[in-house]
Amino acid sequence: MRRWFKSYGFATLVLAALACAVWIAANVAVPAPVPDFALRAEEIYRLEVGAAFFVAFYLVAMAFVLALSGRGFAELGTRGLKVEKIVDREANSRQQVALARQMQADRKMRERIEELKAAVREFDTRLRAHEQHLEGVKEDH
Repeated sequence: MRRWFKSYGFATLVLAALACAVWIAANVAVPAPVPDFALRAEEIYRLEVGAAFFVAFYLVAMAFVLALSGRGFAELGTRGLKVEKIVDREANSRQQVALARQMQADRKMRERIEELKAAVREFDTRLRAHEQHLEGVKEDH
């Protein structure tokens, strides 16, 4: 299913947009005085409404399909819309792996630091015990 959508999904969306545009153009209510921008012809008015819907739906479908692959419209210029990769899933995955490794290293480091603190406390306790013993020996002599 995923492979089919990757191969034919966008074409299916465009076909659906075309079918909806034709249906909307055929069923649109034409105003009583047909506007001048439609050259005062009902057919031209319907064609313009259908074309406007198709263009809008096409842009939405294209943005959706691009977003699925981590890309999007980045620039609008004289050459049209420029598409760029916005989300690099592979780089994101590598960052997540690196973050997990760093967190594991941090956990191990905290464990070792706790072990070192315990060893230093034990050493300090023994040192104080030896100091007390030496002071007791000095007092005896």
